Amino acid sequence: MIEIETLLSQAAQEGRWALSEIEVYEVLDKLGLTTPKCFLARIKGVPLPAAELKERLATLPGEKVVLKVSSHKTLHKTESGGVKVCAKSDAAARLAEMKSKFKDADGILVSEFVPHAVFSLGQELMLGARADKAFGPIMTLGIGGTDAEELTSAFKPGFSPAIAAVKLVSDSGGWQRFLDQAWIWRYVSGGVRGGQRLAEDAAMLLWLEGFRKLLEHFCDSGASAWAIEEIEINPLAVSDERIVALDGVLRFRKARIGTRNFPSPKAVWSLLKPVTVAVAGVSENKMNMGRIILNNIIEAGFDKKRLFVLKDYAGEIDGAKCFKSPADFPEPVDMFVVAVPSPEVPELLRQSAESGKVRGVALISGGIGEKAGSEKVKDEILDVIAEGRRKNPDFAVSGGNSLGIVSVPAKVNTFFIPKQKLVLGAEENPSHARTAFISQSGAFVISMVSKMDWLKPVYCVTVGNQMDVTVCDYVEQLVEDDTVKVILVYLEGLKEEDGLKLAHGVARARASGKTVIVYKAGRTPTGTKAVMGHTASIAGDFVVMRSILSSAGALFAENFDHFEELAQMACFCHGRSPGQGRLFILSNAGFEAAGMADHILPHGPVSAVTPSGPLGRRLAEILKKHKLDSIVDVRNPLDVTPMAADTPLIEIAAAVLESPLVDCLVAAGIPLTPAMKTLPEEGLIESFPAKLGELAKASGKPVVCSVACGSLYEPYVAEARKHGLPVFRSADRALRAMAAFCRH
Repeated sequence: MIEIETLLSQAAQEGRWALSEIEVYEVLDKLGLTTPKCFLARIKGVPLPAAELKERLATLPGEKVVLKVSSHKTLHKTESGGVKVCAKSDAAARLAEMKSKFKDADGILVSEFVPHAVFSLGQELMLGARADKAFGPIMTLGIGGTDAEELTSAFKPGFSPAIAAVKLVSDSGGWQRFLDQAWIWRYVSGGVRGGQRLAEDAAMLLWLEGFRKLLEHFCDSGASAWAIEEIEINPLAVSDERIVALDGVLRFRKARIGTRNFPSPKAVWSLLKPVTVAVAGVSENKMNMGRIILNNIIEAGFDKKRLFVLKDYAGEIDGAKCFKSPADFPEPVDMFVVAVPSPEVPELLRQSAESGKVRGVALISGGIGEKAGSEKVKDEILDVIAEGRRKNPDFAVSGGNSLGIVSVPAKVNTFFIPKQKLVLGAEENPSHARTAFISQSGAFVISMVSKMDWLKPVYCVTVGNQMDVTVCDYVEQLVEDDTVKVILVYLEGLKEEDGLKLAHGVARARASGKTVIVYKAGRTPTGTKAVMGHTASIAGDFVVMRSILSSAGALFAENFDHFEELAQMACFCHGRSPGQGRLFILSNAGFEAAGMADHILPHGPVSAVTPSGPLGRRLAEILKKHKLDSIVDVRNPLDVTPMAADTPLIEIAAAVLESPLVDCLVAAGIPLTPAMKTLPEEGLIESFPAKLGELAKASGKPVVCSVACGSLYEPYVAEARKHGLPVFRSADRALRAMAAFCRH
């Protein structure tokens, strides 16, 4: 690495922050990686004599050579005519032409011609790496060549490129797993139909390991004064079982020193499970934001004896004692809810930090960092946090621009939403797994919880612009809570090293049987601008985040409806194994049965099991018993028609769930039929979903319902969810949700 260090230092002294192609080859050579034989014919200065040119050409293998312009001003050499393939005998003439065309270039790189098929998948790869503030150095392996960008953009997510965070792949076994999962490597290794192996895995593993060594040395807070911003080899040619670099780009910069000062676990838990709470910004005369927060905390059942108000006011407000300053609090405060105008925040936080009486601050105040002109206030607050942490390692600030936290275990609700608008913080839903909802956006939480009224998270945490405590800090701690089984996450941006922290947390969650569902906002340039206006976070690279977190075990929501689907499946079907995804579909409507069948794809996560043997005979008996056999045949999907009442549906579901042939069930039904109990006055306690919920619980298999009708049937839907069944208002969504659950 010393010689590479010298190369970068020399370039920096020349005012260059990028290496030339031949310098990139030097770096690769030092790493023991394969580069083409080549030399540089300079344009300026003394021209290369004809005899010497002939001698140098003779050292290159083969009858052809490649001429490439070497210039910092010409980024796309092929498009500008800066790449020529010619016979060695014609090289001198072509070289003269290129020197004439690119007079300002450093020179012309004369390289050996490496034979390979340009438009054949697997013979041109692209290996790249770049610095990422959230994940550290990341590496990508995908399709190479001039069409790489166009081809990659046409693929579905997850195909190309393969992406890995270097710090998450710690050994050679890890790189082998990365290689095995890379879609393009299937073509190199002969893993596709009719294919043949073009190169051994060991040859590519040398490249991956070489890049790892380079990136771990030249990174922020690493061993070098320099950090590699980006390195890309495109194409990386597969030729005669060799893997050879045919182009190279390397950009670097000065390395950044130092790591984030993360909040302590004790500080995070003081916010999640506070024993003492104080509120600032409470009016004694009107129901302002602070007063609503105070009332919501009281309404959630928090002990008024451990609840204080920061206010220069004699007496109490709504039963909570008032104190003039944080230093006057009678005991240490775990959660200090601050809802004062933003100009007052820095001084109030300074008093809190200096008092030694405050651990966690839930900063509700907005206009700090996310609004133009508020940067100074944000910088002041960051200084206060740093100073406060020096005095008290367990001092931390969550927010600002947040709704704060709802904690059912602590009986706390800091949301400034009037209780008549949204009830939170007083109950859990015993029909679904214990859930935590961690979000940068407070509006996203209250919107989703209001819409999904069945969802009663044990924790609702809103983090705002993440000045100190971040979404990832909360996830990291809640993963360790054995009682929490599902974690819902809404992210807009990641701070330094947070990606690694989140990936580790997701992996630990997956290993312990928990489910983490992530929605990432700020995926496009327009979306990123919207995020900036909301919480002043810088959106990370969405593709990188989705790839790395999905690999770690997270479920990634593609849109808000998908988030809701995944949340229902995770909450209601937690702990139920989908087995091999052998699915049975039951409906009383032909269009639903056909529509769901259309969504079962070859080689997908679910397959329609054939009801043969004992299961087929039992289903035939049930149909005959209820006089449905004259209009219905035993098949899957099974359309029992609107003639079927609740009892045959219940018996069919019982037979299906008891069968070892079936792993999971989607039960759809149009509730308008007079044969079924679907309205409250008809007795929902004896209805199909009420009994189906009991059957699902007894079987331990995932079961999903669809009720594709209007608001009249909300009580019917509620009955199903009351008995632990996820319910969707269309059959195709129900099947899509089941498929996602089985895939995970």
